[in-house]
Amino acid sequence: MTDPGAALDPARVERILASFAGAADRLQVAVVDVAGHPIAKSSGSTGSTGSKESTGDDAPPIDGLVLDIRCAGGVVGRVVASGPATTDPTVVSALDALAAGLGELAEADYRSLASELAQARLAQRSFVSLHGPVVPGYDLASHYEAAREIGGDFFELFQLHKRRRPVGVVIADVTGKGIGAGMLMAFARPVIHAALDASRGPADALERTNRILVDEIRSGLFITAIAGVLDVTTGRLRMANAGHEPPLLVPGDDGPIGAIEGGGVLLGAFRTLGAPELDVELRPGDSLVLYTDGVTDAVGPSGERFGEPRMLATIEAARRGSAYDIVAALRDAVADFRGSVPPADDVTIVVIGRHRP
Repeated sequence: MTDPGAALDPARVERILASFAGAADRLQVAVVDVAGHPIAKSSGSTGSTGSKESTGDDAPPIDGLVLDIRCAGGVVGRVVASGPATTDPTVVSALDALAAGLGELAEADYRSLASELAQARLAQRSFVSLHGPVVPGYDLASHYEAAREIGGDFFELFQLHKRRRPVGVVIADVTGKGIGAGMLMAFARPVIHAALDASRGPADALERTNRILVDEIRSGLFITAIAGVLDVTTGRLRMANAGHEPPLLVPGDDGPIGAIEGGGVLLGAFRTLGAPELDVELRPGDSLVLYTDGVTDAVGPSGERFGEPRMLATIEAARRGSAYDIVAALRDAVADFRGSVPPADDVTIVVIGRHRP
């Protein structure tokens, strides 16, 4: 969610309060945020700009008239006035109008920003493939939930332009959140896609992507990623891991769920990854679970993490179902555990299941 209080732009508020500078000997006006910390004040205003009701430890108390600034159904700041003129009903009415006007300006800016972010989220969703291709003999299931308007996770399931049309598999997580992470995601996604199509294999594809990130971007953000190529005829999955959570193989014969270990460093951090190519066979009835740390790091009302044991128990209970059933079970388990706590990180789940004969 966007922060309504961020719509109180200090430079603009300072310009509005400048009109009170000529009466500084009789009236000092300031605007503070909900914690009592100063946003702006009229020229000549002195003394404290915090609130007696403030929870901010470093906010000094206010002496004088305090008027709420309301936006998006809540208080986003306050007009604070002191001096002899605050006993004049006309001045009080003017200050009341000032608080109302600042609230309307904040509301307009908030709605504009919320609209722009909503459009950005729709645009991002348009190039994040939320559904994989239809591949006979396999289920390709997924779930994606962004923690903010713009997410940093991405995944893709797509058919490569190679002989026998293998399926490209990508799941990745940009460090950080918000617009910066979303922009890096938007850049990296087509790069990894093209690299998988053009390279000798997934390890080479990640190395190519990494060189571009290191040499050209230098954003200060990094990416954990898994890239894979699935031969749908044989079930052979060649895969490489750049600092991402290990995938989980769920055998169709009720054998133990196992993590596929082995990988290199995350993308964009160093010139070379050192990620080995992993070879996995998906037999009939097997499923492969890929996920981002938004699953295991989900936090419940008590502050406890969802954690790996809960994730494995959820998969174990759903393993006899389809790939779609496993995704739904994990999605619902995380949501139920979190309750009313908003997501702290993006949540992405991808499951590839091979049909039984």
